[in-house]
Amino acid sequence: MEICELRSFLSATPSISQPFGACPLRSKSGQSGAEFGIMPQGGPLSAGERVLCAPKWREHWVLKGLIDNRRGSDQAVSREQSPPGRGRVCFKEGIVYFVCLMESCSFPPSWFAILPLLVLASVPASLPAQRLVAEPVVADDADPGEPTASPARKSAASDPVAMEPPLSPEEASVRAQVRAILPPDRHFVSLAEAVISRLYRERGFRPLWEGETLGAGFHRSLGEELKRHALPELLAQDPESLVPRVPSGPIEARDLAHTVAFLDTALMIRIGVVPFHRIWPDWDYGDKPGSDERSIDSIVGDLVLATSLQPFELHKSMDAMAPKNWIYRELHKAYPAAREAILKYSGLPQIPSPEQIGPGKPGDVYPAAPAIAAHLIDRGYLNMTPQQAALLTSMTPELTGAMVAFQTDYGLEPDGIFGLGSWRQLNVNAADRFRSMVLNLHRARLMPGKMGDRYLIANLPCAELYLFDANDFMSKSMRIVHGKASVESQHTKIFRDRMQEVVFGPYWNVPPSIARKELLPKMQEDWGYLSRNNYELVNSFGASAGTRVSPDTLGAVASGSLLIRQKPGGSNALGYVKFLFPNSFNIYMHDTPARDFFARTNRDYSHGCIRVAKPDELAEWVFAPEGWTLEQVRGKMKTDLDKGVAVKGGINVYITYFTTFPRPAAGGRMLLAPGRDVYGLDAVNARSLAAFIPWQEAPAVPVTVPSGGQ
Repeated sequence: MEICELRSFLSATPSISQPFGACPLRSKSGQSGAEFGIMPQGGPLSAGERVLCAPKWREHWVLKGLIDNRRGSDQAVSREQSPPGRGRVCFKEGIVYFVCLMESCSFPPSWFAILPLLVLASVPASLPAQRLVAEPVVADDADPGEPTASPARKSAASDPVAMEPPLSPEEASVRAQVRAILPPDRHFVSLAEAVISRLYRERGFRPLWEGETLGAGFHRSLGEELKRHALPELLAQDPESLVPRVPSGPIEARDLAHTVAFLDTALMIRIGVVPFHRIWPDWDYGDKPGSDERSIDSIVGDLVLATSLQPFELHKSMDAMAPKNWIYRELHKAYPAAREAILKYSGLPQIPSPEQIGPGKPGDVYPAAPAIAAHLIDRGYLNMTPQQAALLTSMTPELTGAMVAFQTDYGLEPDGIFGLGSWRQLNVNAADRFRSMVLNLHRARLMPGKMGDRYLIANLPCAELYLFDANDFMSKSMRIVHGKASVESQHTKIFRDRMQEVVFGPYWNVPPSIARKELLPKMQEDWGYLSRNNYELVNSFGASAGTRVSPDTLGAVASGSLLIRQKPGGSNALGYVKFLFPNSFNIYMHDTPARDFFARTNRDYSHGCIRVAKPDELAEWVFAPEGWTLEQVRGKMKTDLDKGVAVKGGINVYITYFTTFPRPAAGGRMLLAPGRDVYGLDAVNARSLAAFIPWQEAPAVPVTVPSGGQ
């Protein structure tokens, strides 16, 4: 492989705006590739500054700039992905990698805001230039396609507990005391040890509890707190029974036993009884925006507050330790009523599914009208006595008006028609509501207490996107289409990241898998299919088009030697704009020309990316701090071609899975909206929590889940 040397560019101080020091790269077949170069930042180049390349098609060439030979090149490399369609960045201290996915190697002006991420090390500019070696990297630009497989979970070495500084002998002894009495099957044993040793160290290893606090009801109160937070009260530890098992050490046995029992209960309430990856496997991979409720600093701070309340009330102290996010707060507020409802007969009849008896339209004679009325009366939408409801035979104006109000609150089409979506939201019995409430309280423990000044939540079971401004105020919501339920590889991943760029007038770089499975058969039947649908054949996603369809090119597409991309415009699969939050799954949000899917009740119909119903309003909200208007956004959507605009400061994005979700409604109300268990994760999570839930979940049974549909 040819090696290109930059001679003395690192010590130069040019002030130019074009790439320089270019030399060709060659693929394994010897074909000449694109050029690469170093671009200055307007002054002397520092180690790690913008080393760019344009790739040879098929093999995304990476420039590996070994800036400082004192650091070996065999260390683990952490990866940050720049916006899909723009490039990928891999870096470590002293080394920068950049796979350029653009036609040229110049950055758009909007990218300057995030360039400091690439400047990782500061090495004197007088260092001699190092060689830049081009190496092939396997990188499938799935844009949008099936999400990539979930990466392996991080090792314990990345745990903040594992990276703590060396312990003093006293702290080590306290940890040994804790380890001796904390149940070994708790997933947070090492975290609890670290928190308690830090707490006592900051107190000079003095006792934490006052004598009158440690009454006989301490253990019983811990159990009641667990029960109040949908956890088995038998999990609470009896501090008095722990005292004889506490080994000698810096902390008096009874004081430490009560601290361990209190924190054990608090951590089960705060971060759950199973690790996060047992609930949402990809939640902790990559960027983790929002506050970290599992950090030692956060837990110690709350623990100090909780144990210093005067007069001490365990109920209030545990509230100080509990999850602080608004989703958990709203679910927890509704939990007592859901728990009580299963103990008494509500008298509400089951409503037959519209799939069986057809939809109920305004004015129609409808056999389910009495049952619908009974549920709307129970929810407070219909002012009618149960006796009057039982006599209904049709969808009367009063019943239709109540249905419209209900549909409006729950994000349904307010047409007064009782269809599948309205049935799913209205026909929820007490047992199902309680089961869903418990499971979603466990999920809500994964959410950060502070989600960000401005953030987005895409909740897949509700198939809706929610836009939040400061103080968790929801300013807007819209429908979304997400990954197909019927194809597991196309499920939209549940994760969190930060939106960094919006691209107006994007190309769609068709993933090779979609090109082979979906487009190639159409090309074989109709050689004019590509041109009529605004597609073009290219050697690389950054190259110019020009290859015509022929038997040879069909074979090249099948083998992956030729790529397909769709030009910007109204027929483009990404529509007029896409919203990028770089992640390892190649998932992002985008516009779409297929608008009819947003009117459907079941909206799982994409390859894994998220289509948004109101992309113009989303872009306006994203750039509102910079004064953009809706007219400006729409103008850029229609006129710009593949132009990226950086999102200043970034916006946190949470893709979640709540089958009961506290949906903000008009007037500051919160409505618990049941969502479709589209990926069947309620049963999966229930089996993970089998030892901690008050019902026995049925064994897994393979099922075929239909996608899309009305």
